[in-house]
Amino acid sequence: MPGTISQNSIEQVRQANDIVDVIGQYIRLKKRGRNFTALCPFHVEKTPSFSVSQEKQIFHCFGCGKGGNVFTFLMEHEKLSFLDAVRLLARRAGIRLEERKESGIAREEIEKLYYAHQVAVEYYRGQLRSTKYRDIIQDYLKKKRRLTDDSIEIFQLGIAGEEWDGLLNYALRKDLFPTDLEKAGLIQKTESGDKYRDRFRYRLMIPIFNLSDKVIAFGGRALKKGDSAKYINSPETPLYSKSNVLYGLNFSRQEIREKNEVIIVEGYFDFISLYRAGIKNVVASSGTAFTSPQARLLARFADTAYLFFDSDSAGQAAALRSVDSLYDAGMEVMVMIPPPGKDPDLVAIDDGAAGIESLRQAGMPYLDFRVKDVPTDSLGIIAKEKLIKELAEVGGKIGDMTRRNLFFDEAARKLGIAASGFQRLLPREKSEKTAELIKPPKKILDIERELLSLLIGFPDHIEKIQEKIVPEDFQGEAQGKIYSLVLTVFKIHGTVSSSILIDMVEDKDLATEISSAVSLEPPLGDISDWLRHCVDRFLSLKRGRLISRLKAEVRAAQDSGDITRAIQLTKEIDALVLNWKK
Repeated sequence: MPGTISQNSIEQVRQANDIVDVIGQYIRLKKRGRNFTALCPFHVEKTPSFSVSQEKQIFHCFGCGKGGNVFTFLMEHEKLSFLDAVRLLARRAGIRLEERKESGIAREEIEKLYYAHQVAVEYYRGQLRSTKYRDIIQDYLKKKRRLTDDSIEIFQLGIAGEEWDGLLNYALRKDLFPTDLEKAGLIQKTESGDKYRDRFRYRLMIPIFNLSDKVIAFGGRALKKGDSAKYINSPETPLYSKSNVLYGLNFSRQEIREKNEVIIVEGYFDFISLYRAGIKNVVASSGTAFTSPQARLLARFADTAYLFFDSDSAGQAAALRSVDSLYDAGMEVMVMIPPPGKDPDLVAIDDGAAGIESLRQAGMPYLDFRVKDVPTDSLGIIAKEKLIKELAEVGGKIGDMTRRNLFFDEAARKLGIAASGFQRLLPREKSEKTAELIKPPKKILDIERELLSLLIGFPDHIEKIQEKIVPEDFQGEAQGKIYSLVLTVFKIHGTVSSSILIDMVEDKDLATEISSAVSLEPPLGDISDWLRHCVDRFLSLKRGRLISRLKAEVRAAQDSGDITRAIQLTKEIDALVLNWKK
């Protein structure tokens, strides 16, 4: 169980927050029988399939399959981590949490890093308001970027002054030590190693926020011509990993979720200009290619991504670098093309929301964009070879087999070639990995889910059942893992609940499978009789599999002339059949 909060505290928070009360704050629930129903907040539907059980303290959608407990709902709906969901509900219930160490770093140290960034924001904003830098505000931010005071305030922009130790001296007066600031990436040691200096000097400072609206890093834009680097970003810290963060998502996530599509731009000011123009379903990649974690994060909020980068060759190349990870995350990828000589920032400033929307409507699927200027009918052999290899490389990075094959099918149609032409260019081990693991038949999975549902709902029977069934007896991989977890929890606590099980798994699919199993309605009548019937069906399937395997071994022994082994295996089969009939 990852995290810094004890299981007892988690249980206390859970018991203090009824799932119906919590979910009812986000969606409209209606009482229906023993449960509450609603339109699912996680997918579009006309008929309610979202069910909340007050008795079991779980939710489950029979449409999209999402499910879990009160913590899972907040994690999914508000895009919080498990720990943040627990903390939010603890505050709601007025419970004070005692936390242990988190990822090897004491919680107090994490809070110290947040505080250091808060102090840095105060300092940079104070510098921006000073008379010394008033001309910069007017010339750069208001005239060139056409920002208003409100925009400067919303995005908490500031300035790192010309001094080498301005922030350092300011922070020392705020009860921070140089080691705190160094760990936060705000100062660094001089070349001699005996002194500290500010990391950012004479730069416009743009705070970078996490999804909880806390500042975790900065982007610094040079204000002096000839500076060696136009932008400098904070280094990796315990708070900030650039491959996991998208600039502006804290501002735009709700709008992205509601529109189910996101516009991706490159720079900080591209984001700011679009956002203040009224286009609020936007994020910025901060000038780097999309990483897989960023793409997966974005896919939690939307199904479609519009790449909107500069019209020059560098901007279009950046668009191409982002495609594979977005496809791999399951997003549809479209491309918006700005007018010649204009970047997204300028389009937003000059043409406003209407101009952006016009470009969005004219957006084209990535493959159409890639071949739009390519005369595929008259393309030479060498040029076509290069294009095929380029698209094979993009498609080859799509991990999902179905999506990869669909990508290659579409690319093949565009180029007038067979899809196999792409497959042959993939590394051998990847091209050969075409078959997914064979899933057990639905009938078997239904029996296994029913057994799990009964054991979780009526844990008094677990002790007797575990003598007959072990996790390896399950054909469904997820079901076997859940049964193993049930036995572990029962051994520790002497009982089992779906909420505790869901808390103990990090895999969302496994949490959904648990909620799916426990959402099954318990049978009418004597539970002991029904459980016995369920176990008998489960074990008969197990015997059937064992007999089939033994029969195959008999045939193999006969084919090899090992009559002695064939006879022994036949006796084992007869014994199984005899015991089965009894």
